Amino acid sequence: MMLHDRTPTLSRLRTTLDQWSSGTLPADVVCARFRLAALEWNGLPERFESVLERLLQPLDTAVMLGDDSCGFSRVELAQALQQWLDHASQLPARH
Repeated sequence: MMLHDRTPTLSRLRTTLDQWSSGTLPADVVCARFRLAALEWNGLPERFESVLERLLQPLDTAVMLGDDSCGFSRVELAQALQQWLDHASQLPARH
């Protein structure tokens, strides 16, 4: 049985977070990359998908209203997304 290698996805999402944290990547790209990865992630439990959507909601708002008008901390949100990624990476791989 061949297991799906999540390493490229994890690496891409970590790079995405680093780029967004440093201000070199827009919020809409972060949302798109995380959502695409969640769709492609075989066996991702529904609770992980709902938590991810809650975490991405402030970014969606920032895209609609402009980054400056949103009252969330980029650092705290990046940390929360990193925690989500760390937990999701520990899930058993399915295909």
